[in-house]
Amino acid sequence: METPLIRPGLVQGSDPPLRLVVHFDDAAGANLALQLIPTLGVPGDRIGVVDPDRMERRRGMILTVSCPDETTRDRVEETCRKLGGRVLRDQGENPDSDPARP
Repeated sequence: METPLIRPGLVQGSDPPLRLVVHFDDAAGANLALQLIPTLGVPGDRIGVVDPDRMERRRGMILTVSCPDETTRDRVEETCRKLGGRVLRDQGENPDSDPARP
């Protein structure tokens, strides 16, 4: 396993981040999401990517998105779902298992 890179800088706020983890079976959908997410208000340095070369079957992509607020998180989640992503929230919730959600 590779050692993670740590960037120096000031950590602002002590609240846990509103983070989404999104798995795309199709890398094309993930690439489109990567282009759309910054337009929804998420800074580019708050988006992490696991590309197909690092995936076990060499297919798909995983995106992690740290959103500045709940409204942005909901918009990002909706956009990723429309593009075919399976969304998991970092706080342990699994919206995909909730029957009330489409």
